[in-house]
Amino acid sequence: MRNSIIRVDKNRWERAQEYELNAWKKQNAWFMSAAKYMLRFLRLSKIVVGDDWNCWWGSQFDNYDFIPKSLENVIELGCGPYTNMRIISDGRHFNNIICSDPLAKEYINFTRRWLSKQYHKGNVLIDNHPIEECPFKDNYFDLVILINVLDHVQDAELCLQNATRILKPGGYFIFGQDLTDDEDAEITKDDIGHPIKISHDQIDSVLLPLFKTSLYKVLSRNEGRNPKGHYGTYCFIGNKLDNSERG
Repeated sequence: MRNSIIRVDKNRWERAQEYELNAWKKQNAWFMSAAKYMLRFLRLSKIVVGDDWNCWWGSQFDNYDFIPKSLENVIELGCGPYTNMRIISDGRHFNNIICSDPLAKEYINFTRRWLSKQYHKGNVLIDNHPIEECPFKDNYFDLVILINVLDHVQDAELCLQNATRILKPGGYFIFGQDLTDDEDAEITKDDIGHPIKISHDQIDSVLLPLFKTSLYKVLSRNEGRNPKGHYGTYCFIGNKLDNSERG
């Protein structure tokens, strides 16, 4: 892929993060305004917590039926304000839940969101390191979640390496990503919020040798969330192999 972008400089990444935060703040302000209106006139006891295609991703992963009902340590990297964790953890018992995002300290101030609620109840911990600086030790987590995050980062390959590094052998890795070819990269070259342009073969070369695959598919352009900007969508669940099992 001629126009692939696997890493960018820090300034370019910081611009993308600023864009991301401002977009979510605007959406959250609108959401809270609408919620107050609904509560006043409809007397609702609960309001929708919001969704960033998380339910759509869940359907691509067979509603996460591969994941055990009970696990010790789990983490979502690049969790965003809504998180995929809220869907994956529903009906399951996870002893220690970490939601990690460089903007996590901002997102916990978004009231009535799952992340904010669970953090203030003490049910989840947050981490605000970029994935490139992931502070967690090797082979620690039973489940690592990384869904549609790589196009927001500074160094996609390093992020994949860290995500797999912190997962223990036998642990579950849930990974999803919108994919970009040369035509897409040209169309989206001015997209401030998504500096990375990555294809499925670039992900395969890093990911597949490390895992026993439970689910692997690359959705076609028309099956994806944004056919105009992405030629496909990468969906993967696997169990990390130990060193002796790798070819």
